[in-house]
This record gives sequence, structure tokens and C-alpha cells, in this order.
Amino acid sequence: MIDDVTAFPCVQKAEAEVKRLDELKASKTKELFLKKQKELEDTCNRSHMETPSTEIRNITNLVDSGEIDHVELLAAMDEKIAKAKEEAASRKGIIEKVDRWMLASDEERWLEEYDQVSLILPYTKSAAFSSLCSSTNSITGRESLLSK
Repeated sequence: MIDDVTAFPCVQKAEAEVKRLDELKASKTKELFLKKQKELEDTCNRSHMETPSTEIRNITNLVDSGEIDHVELLAAMDEKIAKAKEEAASRKGIIEKVDRWMLASDEERWLEEYDQVSLILPYTKSAAFSSLCSSTNSITGRESLLSK
């Protein structure tokens, strides 16, 4: 039979190890949860969907307090990610059309700006040339006065 004196330190060591492993499990679960949260946010952002940030913040608080089962938490996050990906797939065609429209709009805006600059530029060049010619004439006129 095990002596109570030697068993007590072993039990304390075992309890300390269990506590350490529980803390490690909680930190790894939180790390995995944050990774899945980032995946969900990226999926929502790419699809122009609203991220359920309030709900995620509440879940994060529950994880921190240890009030939620980690397996259920990860399963719920996987379900949310799957729903977001499904919604993103249904929006894919519309998003591609909107992206093409935005690119065309940007290109049209650039062309309009280019046309405005092209219309202004010839007048600017001729005005600059005229002022250059008049200043050259005044310089040569002075030189001719000096040479006389």
C-alpha cells in the first residue's frame, strides 16, 4: 500500500500538471479560435459581407473566462465559416461584375482627367512659347542697343 506521506506530493504534482495542461489547452484553443476568426473575417471581407464581430467578441470573452466547451466553440466557428463561404460563393458572380464595373469606372475617370489635361496642355505650351519669344526679343533688343 502507498504511504500517505509519499502519495500527497504525487497528487499535488499531478494536480499541478493537470492545471498546466488545462491552461495550455485553453491557450491553444484560443489561438485556434483566433485563427478561425481571422479566416471568417477574411471570407466576409472578400465577399463584402458584415462580420459578426459582436458575437465573436462575446465568444472570445467566454473563452477567456473558461465558460464554454472548446469542442463546441470550434464546431460553431467551423459552422460559421462554412456558412460564410457558402454565402460568398453565392455572391461571387455579382462581386465579379461589381469589381469589373469599378475598374471600368476608374479607367473612365482617368481618361476624362487625361482628356482635360490634353485640352489644357496645348494652350499652356503656346502661352509659354509666346512668353519665351517675347523675353528673347527684349533681350536681343537690349543687346542691339548696347552694340550701337
